[in-house]
Amino acid sequence: MRILAGDYKSRKIDTINSPNTRPMMSKVRESIFSSLQFSIPHSDVLDLYAGSGSLGIEALSRGAQFSTFVEKSRECIKILEKNLKGLDNNYKITNSSVESFLQTSINKYSIVFYDPPFNFETRIVENEISLVADLIEISGHLIVHRHSSSVSIKLPKFYEIRKEKNYGQSNILILNKI
Repeated sequence: MRILAGDYKSRKIDTINSPNTRPMMSKVRESIFSSLQFSIPHSDVLDLYAGSGSLGIEALSRGAQFSTFVEKSRECIKILEKNLKGLDNNYKITNSSVESFLQTSINKYSIVFYDPPFNFETRIVENEISLVADLIEISGHLIVHRHSSSVSIKLPKFYEIRKEKNYGQSNILILNKI
């Protein structure tokens, strides 16, 4: 996998070879970043369930001011640290469960990437999406990546759908906080 555009274009992103992780296809990442292109410069980004960090790193490459990566897996964090090596020091890696991070963080973000494991129960996803709202600036964006066959989520009233699209097995939901 490679960074698609920006300062770090074509830089390789290593991924983990595990059935529990799945890298996002390039065409899906490109679609997301095309939709967010005017929101990314100077933004503060939160990458939840960061894995290899491809979303947060792509945001940094395209001009994000800062990216916070939240990942619980030590194996993923090692890959993430390798992928971030040599980039400007405008990021932070937090070794934590997403649930713990959401309950304790006081920072605000303009863009949040939420990419939980595909097998997560819908009620967990709905709960975490509700908690994320406290961390998103007004008019900020929440990008949700789920399996296209996942049960639809009930959105809290403080989100509006900007875009929803299926790409093979991926369902992408871009929400604006209102």
